[in-house]
Amino acid sequence: MRFSDIPILILLLAGTALGQSREDIAEYAASYFGDDVRVHPVEITLSSVDAALLSKRSGARHAWNKVDVWKAEKGGKTAGVLMVDNVKGKARPITYLVAFDTAGVILAMEVLAYRESHGGEVRSPLFLEQFAEKSHRDALTVGKDIRNISGATISSRALARGARALATYVQYLQEGQRL
Repeated sequence: MRFSDIPILILLLAGTALGQSREDIAEYAASYFGDDVRVHPVEITLSSVDAALLSKRSGARHAWNKVDVWKAEKGGKTAGVLMVDNVKGKARPITYLVAFDTAGVILAMEVLAYRESHGGEVRSPLFLEQFAEKSHRDALTVGKDIRNISGATISSRALARGARALATYVQYLQEGQRL
């Protein structure tokens, strides 16, 4: 291994160490669905055909099988879905969470880990609140229905593409009754 490979190795290890635990997800779920919510991981494996169809529908190539999907239940009924994913910022991954209601509408979006040196303003509530009440039917285009943040254009676009991809994913899973 060359010395120049060490920062890449550290980044890869840090990315896997930032996986969210059931307790972390339960805290997020409680803030969106109430204290008596329970979360359960949902194991989903997509075929290459499913992945290609999702990419076509969302308009984005995506690592669909790397998305962590959590089902939120309240009183024995599904309350919603939480998804944790990574999108590529300018040079590093941005880890984010999107909470959906049972109709596939975004309730909230959170940036869990921002690793870039610039553009961290995408973590602000003013930016993230724009995604609430959007779904797979919305374009989520920066500069049109999502306001851009000066100095964080790449991160703004990355998160908008990611939210659109996850909204499409939720809708696809609901269609196939996989949630």
